[in-house]
Amino acid sequence: MKKNVIVITSMYPNGEKAPGQEYCLNTWRWWAKKHDVELFVFDEPIADIQFMNPIWQKWWFMEILDNDGFEYNQIATIDIDTMVRWDTPNFFEMTDNKFTCMIDNDNVNWLHQSINIYQKFFPKVKFDWTTYFNSGFLIYNETHKDLVEAIKKFWVENDQELYQIQKTKRKGNDQTPVNYMVRHMGHEINYLPKLYNMTHLNRKEILQDLMFIDCGYVWHFNGFDKEWREPIMRDAWNKIKGNYED
Repeated sequence: MKKNVIVITSMYPNGEKAPGQEYCLNTWRWWAKKHDVELFVFDEPIADIQFMNPIWQKWWFMEILDNDGFEYNQIATIDIDTMVRWDTPNFFEMTDNKFTCMIDNDNVNWLHQSINIYQKFFPKVKFDWTTYFNSGFLIYNETHKDLVEAIKKFWVENDQELYQIQKTKRKGNDQTPVNYMVRHMGHEINYLPKLYNMTHLNRKEILQDLMFIDCGYVWHFNGFDKEWREPIMRDAWNKIKGNYED
């Protein structure tokens, strides 16, 4: 029987764990078990992570599942700097088997610059920041295999230039190119409410008193000083961990 799959990528030098990884996985493992979803932690790099960011490497996980003969229905790739609330509905039932994502419109200046930087790779594709999605939580399936292969090919053919752009411009890794490629290849986009990917919590002024717990289903701890991440995630876990007891 095919199963829905969550893939959380965590690759750090010398086998170190990502800040807050413990609290991320505490919540996602519990949620996956509740909804009979298979959860994989993708922690074995397929290339040098200093050159090929793990965010790019996650696009090879479908190939890994195929090579292992694992029968999957839908795949959700989710960032390691997230936590899922205990009562989050089963978002796999909300996709209509389309490419599913959530709008990212928290930093319009960053988005506008990033879209312009990568425009040269996709001169015939036009879109603006109002429909831009975050790549830290995506859901797709076998009907999107052509897209996955195109993303992999795009990296392989442009890796040196992409590395330099990401090193010097610092305007994202796979996120903006994937925004372009989904549109270029004509895949219909299904948007879930931002409740399912609450990014830039500090900009939303909901970090104080851990207000974000009441404001969304999936909390994405990005867009602020990374030194804050683990302490905030730890405080959140200590406050809500009773909800994840079997």
